[in-house]
Amino acid sequence: MKPTVLLVLCFFCVSIHPAWADKPSTCLKQVTPLSTKRDQVAELDGIWGLFQKTTEFRDNSVQGITLDNKINTILFQLEYLCNTIDGIPFDELSDYVSAGLAEKGAEEFKKELIILGKSEGEIDIWFEFSKFAVANRHRALDTQKIFHTIETAQPFIKGYLELAEKINSKERMGSVIQETEDLTNQIETFFKTDPYMSQALYENAQVPYADWDEDVGGS
Repeated sequence: MKPTVLLVLCFFCVSIHPAWADKPSTCLKQVTPLSTKRDQVAELDGIWGLFQKTTEFRDNSVQGITLDNKINTILFQLEYLCNTIDGIPFDELSDYVSAGLAEKGAEEFKKELIILGKSEGEIDIWFEFSKFAVANRHRALDTQKIFHTIETAQPFIKGYLELAEKINSKERMGSVIQETEDLTNQIETFFKTDPYMSQALYENAQVPYADWDEDVGGS
């Protein structure tokens, strides 16, 4: 192969790969502008806080906090998708349970956990979670599909900021409650219909509450 051809190929290697060398970081940069808009609303005390400060909206405070929570959920799940592009790392619980199962087997490890005060129901949940964690430790996501999910989320965050600014400036207040309800419903539909957002919600729902104590290595 001629040196010129090698140089061209090498140029493409250098120009393409560094951008994807750290996929989570590259992905998270796409989420940052959305987080910034959310933080702008937080500086105004969120929709809930704005409702609390506006006499005619105080009775609708639950709707306000519901919208705040859904926006926070969007951002949490987007960051989760970015951070788990190449798989879901073990957390403290999955690491502890998978290690115990590998070392002692299900029957003996279960006996040990019962002695430590864990109920059989809780142990079964932990064992199922361990299976999920092992199966998904190296599951991969498509970066472009994550970016599509981020792009789909942008109008919701933009609308959230615009709604907060409208309330704060006391402009066109008659439509605020309806806009709050509409935006909340649109986000709920997004949760159900966007494949990667649905996957993120499902995966995070698999993580059980763990009541750690000193005997199982937690605090």
